[in-house]
Amino acid sequence: MRINVFIPHRWNNDDYSEISALLDRTKYAVRDYSVPASSPFDSIDKRFNVDPQIQKQIKYASVVVCSNRPANNFGMSIEEIKFAINIGKPVVAVKITDSTSRYIDELGIPVISKRKDSLELWINQNV
Repeated sequence: MRINVFIPHRWNNDDYSEISALLDRTKYAVRDYSVPASSPFDSIDKRFNVDPQIQKQIKYASVVVCSNRPANNFGMSIEEIKFAINIGKPVVAVKITDSTSRYIDELGIPVISKRKDSLELWINQNV
């Protein structure tokens, strides 16, 4: 089964690579719609909470997989997560740190362990 994934992230931590590696170990053929470091968007339109280029990437995704990191409380990551929820995308947080973002809790996003079987089960239930 093929799934399209968007991973909200910051480049100043390893969350993207940890989540991407976890997805690679699943039984799914994953198409990653996240913004890669090797090909960032040239410009971000500050008039929007989430740039239209990134909105388009999120719309293509079947699921959004983020980390539970408290750093998600501020900046683009949380805005991308809120946008995904607002357009009806299933969102899950992978437990990367011991503490979970208060917004992840407030938004009711399930937090799963950083295990292949946990992610596969969540995807099966939500795609």
